Amino acid sequence: MRKTVSYGRAAAMIFVPVLLSVIALFGLYNLQVIHGDDYYDQSINTIVSTQTVPASRGSIFDRNGRVLVSNRLGYSIGIDRQRLVAGGNPNGDLLTLAGICTELGYSYTDRFPVSALPPFTYISDMTQTQREWLDNYIEHFDLPAEISATELMTWLREHYSVPEDFSDADARIAVGIRYELEACTLFDFPDYIFASDIDLEFMSAVKEYGLPGVSIETTSVREYHTDYAAHILGVVGSMDDDEYAYYKELGYPMNAKVGQYGVEQIFEDELHGTDGKMLITRAENGTVIDSVYTQEPKAGNNVTIALDILCQQVAEESLASTIENINAEREEDEKITGGAVVAIEVGTGDVIASASYPTFDIESYFSDYAELSSDPAAPLYNRATKGTYSPGSTFKMNTAIAGLQTGTITPHTQIYDRAIYDKYSGYEYKCWTYPGSHGTLNVTTAIQNSCNYFFYSVGVDTGIDSISHYAKLFGLGQPTGIELEENTGVLASREYKETVVGESWYPGDTLLASIGQSYNLFTPMQLASYAATIASNGTRYSAHLLKCVKSYDNSTLVESYIPQVLSKVEAEQEYFNAVKLGMLYVSKYGSPSGVFGRYQVDVASKTGTVQLGENQINNAVFIAFAPYDQPEIAVSVVIEGGSAGAIGAQIAKEVFDYWLAAKADDSSVDTENSLLP
Repeated sequence: MRKTVSYGRAAAMIFVPVLLSVIALFGLYNLQVIHGDDYYDQSINTIVSTQTVPASRGSIFDRNGRVLVSNRLGYSIGIDRQRLVAGGNPNGDLLTLAGICTELGYSYTDRFPVSALPPFTYISDMTQTQREWLDNYIEHFDLPAEISATELMTWLREHYSVPEDFSDADARIAVGIRYELEACTLFDFPDYIFASDIDLEFMSAVKEYGLPGVSIETTSVREYHTDYAAHILGVVGSMDDDEYAYYKELGYPMNAKVGQYGVEQIFEDELHGTDGKMLITRAENGTVIDSVYTQEPKAGNNVTIALDILCQQVAEESLASTIENINAEREEDEKITGGAVVAIEVGTGDVIASASYPTFDIESYFSDYAELSSDPAAPLYNRATKGTYSPGSTFKMNTAIAGLQTGTITPHTQIYDRAIYDKYSGYEYKCWTYPGSHGTLNVTTAIQNSCNYFFYSVGVDTGIDSISHYAKLFGLGQPTGIELEENTGVLASREYKETVVGESWYPGDTLLASIGQSYNLFTPMQLASYAATIASNGTRYSAHLLKCVKSYDNSTLVESYIPQVLSKVEAEQEYFNAVKLGMLYVSKYGSPSGVFGRYQVDVASKTGTVQLGENQINNAVFIAFAPYDQPEIAVSVVIEGGSAGAIGAQIAKEVFDYWLAAKADDSSVDTENSLLP
């Protein structure tokens, strides 16, 4: 049967397309005829530019999730070159802006490599980047390759139409900024940032003047949540030539900020993130009409480090107060110059604390840099990883293990202390008790009493080659694995003296090396690792700061550090037992007994009093681990001019106090407003 279409449905099928066509035609008429002139004017008076959108840098946390470094919202001053020039008075406006900056105590970005005042000359410390910019600029405008600074300034004054009534100094200010703005445009360099991290007063002044093309932009500023670990955390700053040569291959723009040292530098790849790109459309008056991402920024990852910031605080404050109290009682030429404390977790190599004295305020690192770098106390120098010191008697445990494992002695071998070791005719090496004697000792009591005579005898019979072999396995004079820049120190050995010193090794060298003297020079980081290796019965773990890496929102685990074994001291368990028992006796009956004799847990320790020469106060060296029966933490303390090794016992005790209390009381970990790893 044939179906028919109703008149209503047919009418609808005709009416709807017609209606839509009418609406489209009206829109087109409105766009092209009614408002055509307006849209045309707007299209030719808008500016489209590409803007880099910096990625948020990842945060840094301590082992318990406490935020150490994060980001806060900051503000910077940007300049749009086209709008600046369109304003009609670009040179005067820039002079006004620079005046505001100077009046409020800020410095602005000035990389124009010409002196600030006449007679104009090229600056003597011109960087490679500045040289490249200048060469490109001179070549682009077909200027003479050997043009002088004065001639260049004359040309630039004309090029930028600088008024004749501008002084040379004022002209230099305007020309310098316009040179950078033009270079950024000509050579596709990153956007020029006039000033960064400005305050509300600066922003208000800029808005009040309403300078054309000058805008306030949001930026990310690094914020520190701790006054401690300045040598560890590091800072973020502008790149120098060498850094830019490296990072530009990784896609970093020239004005990118990168880690300058410490955690910020060594984990730069994880923290930095990837910058984005945005197309900005502005009206002639600078109003943003539209913005769209062409590439979304990708935030950097968060890094959790092994440091316990509260333990770090204890270490730094205890070290500082100990040194300052001693210095208060000394003459100027006898004052302690510095020291270090390192705490390492036994069985993992986690660096729990690493303190260096003197230290500095990381918040004002850049503004204080000139003063800090010229300070004779060297506060920027990280003594924990770079300072090298003779270990003194703390080396005797290595000599003991070498003697035991080579069969030179057994745990029960007894040697009588004759006060003077005179095996070699014409040479006499005295025990520190001379003219007294320790009597008859075995290896345990020799460590307890730190008997030089015993270790002279063991050292000579064992030989320097075996002693240095075991010292290497203990990590002395070797890289610790720490990610920070470190000094590997010097291990006294036949090879070192013959190849570096250029002299033959003599038996007398072995005598001195056996008790930690001779050429031996180790860092506090190495000494703490050495103590942790003894505590773990010869297994040496890589010292390290990295704990884990997570995504910016902490939702994804990117990397988790797995403890790495660097070496193994192959020695019988009974030998380690004998050595560690001697260290326990040092704590209970030796010079540190006033601190550890009745301590809450048994502590194994060893002092070292290092003679530096005539009219010089001895260095103090102290190593320890606790608890004795189930070691968890190992500590080294070095105090330059500290006089006696036992002085470090109180500092180590305060570190142990914190660690043991923290382990026993979970409430000691303050996780409020922090993100747990």
